Amino acid sequence: MYKKILLFSAMAGLTACGGSSDSSNDANVNDDVLSSSTAAVISGATEVELYYKNGDVNESLTIIDPDDGEEAFVVQSSIATAYGIFSLDSNGEWTYEVPENETLGDLNEDESVSDSVTVTSIDGTEATIRFTILSADALSEDNDNDNDNDSDNDEDNSDDALTYTCSDAFDDDGSDDANPVVTGATHNSTTDDLNELLNSGDVQGGDEIIVSGDGEISIKDTCFDAQVLIRAESIGSTTLETAAISNSQNITIQGFVLGPNDASTLLKIVNSKNIKVLRNTFDHKDITDGQTSVVLTESSEEISIAYNEFLDKNIVVEDEDGQINSGSYIKFQYDDDTETMATNAHIHHNYFKNIVPYVKAGNTTPEGDSDREAIVFGDSGSQDVETNHLIEYNLFEDTDGENEIMTVKTSNNTFSNNTFLNSMGSLSFRLGHANKAENNYFYGTGDSTLVTDANYETGGIRVYGANHTVNNNYMENLSGSSWRSPILIDSGDVSDSSNGNSHEAPTNVTVVNNTLVNNLGGGIFIGRDNYSIVPKNITISDNLVTGNEGSLFNNYANDESNTWSGNQSYATGSAVDNEDGTLGASELEVLSSEPATTPPSPLTRQDVGPTADLPS
Repeated sequence: MYKKILLFSAMAGLTACGGSSDSSNDANVNDDVLSSSTAAVISGATEVELYYKNGDVNESLTIIDPDDGEEAFVVQSSIATAYGIFSLDSNGEWTYEVPENETLGDLNEDESVSDSVTVTSIDGTEATIRFTILSADALSEDNDNDNDNDSDNDEDNSDDALTYTCSDAFDDDGSDDANPVVTGATHNSTTDDLNELLNSGDVQGGDEIIVSGDGEISIKDTCFDAQVLIRAESIGSTTLETAAISNSQNITIQGFVLGPNDASTLLKIVNSKNIKVLRNTFDHKDITDGQTSVVLTESSEEISIAYNEFLDKNIVVEDEDGQINSGSYIKFQYDDDTETMATNAHIHHNYFKNIVPYVKAGNTTPEGDSDREAIVFGDSGSQDVETNHLIEYNLFEDTDGENEIMTVKTSNNTFSNNTFLNSMGSLSFRLGHANKAENNYFYGTGDSTLVTDANYETGGIRVYGANHTVNNNYMENLSGSSWRSPILIDSGDVSDSSNGNSHEAPTNVTVVNNTLVNNLGGGIFIGRDNYSIVPKNITISDNLVTGNEGSLFNNYANDESNTWSGNQSYATGSAVDNEDGTLGASELEVLSSEPATTPPSPLTRQDVGPTADLPS
């Protein structure tokens, strides 16, 4: 199936020294060969173009030498070139392999790089093989052109044709993510042979492929009319260096281990539809380079990331310029060139564990921002993109990399039924509008005085922008203050962020039916002194806050457009029910006895990750 463009140079007399036997060429002849030896003539495959990630090149050279016993090459075995690995036997058969390379992976469709290697006959005659490595993105374009130009020769182009014409993505509620249903045949493949099998025509929608052998998976331009399950033989039995899926549809990746290694991204999904990433382990233990588990970009749709575990960003390394090994577990990347990004992702039943805080040398407290969130949704350019993601039933434990456990810079997303245990920072609606935080559980473990405390600055929900909902969340024993207060509808520094990165003052936000118990930093704050523009048209109703420290309700904004009703507080110790005293009895009922509260059951390790919800 591999498609290469091979340009062979077979010119008579091709040698580095002009094919002459003149004594002026003695410098190019081996010291062990007499100067009177006639130079060899080398021809064959000396100019080669190939696509990155499209298989090894296996070609040959020929040699003509009138001197007896000298028609042979000096053997080369696994010689490293600028981009590849080259081998040559004495008969002129050679191979050229291009390993995974970040520079080559970043090539645009119209870009290429050059590489070369020098070969030598046993009489010292040299020749150069030159390689032009084209972008992997150019392959799909070339295949499309070939299909257009050679439509009368379908048989000859069967390897280049798409398995199935990609169609619009369909809605997927994730109901079969726990145990995908295989309705078709079972195939077996190694990682090296997977692409050839996928494009052979033997695999149909509904089939499964059991993959063995460590390595990497890179799937391009491969579309089926139903899910094809590509899985390890058993969960965790096969380790991949990296995986990539681009311009493809209906592919499920299940049961692999990715990492630890030094790749910048372990899995990348580009411009693909109905892709499922199930029951995999993304391991970052002891990695000192910047690294992200999963990057999703361009016009990807209906991506399901479920029952995975994301583990151990356990080392923070700062270089001499003050840069650290940043990177998140999951990143939704906004593509500035196309102004697109992934939409309708469903992230559920995953386990996010252990992002250690970044503490500068000599300090005792973590830095607030280090680009090491658990999940990142876009950037300032994407704030008005309605991505419609659903993030539910995930467990975040000790994810301490940032002010923000998750930073949200897109619109129309729902975060529900997630559990946050001992995680420094907040679920932050940083930019965008109409996001919802419902039925989530935030839990800390008690007093906090040192950075080594597991409960250092554990936070809740922070909001900027318009039309958000914070409903029926439960928070207990959190220690966060200021940016990391349990619920903070913050003040802003602009009224409209206008695609910038400023903090847009909240408007039309609903905060209802939340229960906050014994949080060290207080409770619900409508505005703070971080910025000057106060929140407006905020509805705060039917919330219950109890505790023995801090301000349980703080109406810092005190704007007449904000509506308070049916809220209750119970303060003990040094806690204050209503710090500024602006709320009346109908807006806040101060209870005389401790109310009964029933905390929800938090998710546990058994509820999420690769081994959860498997059939017995």
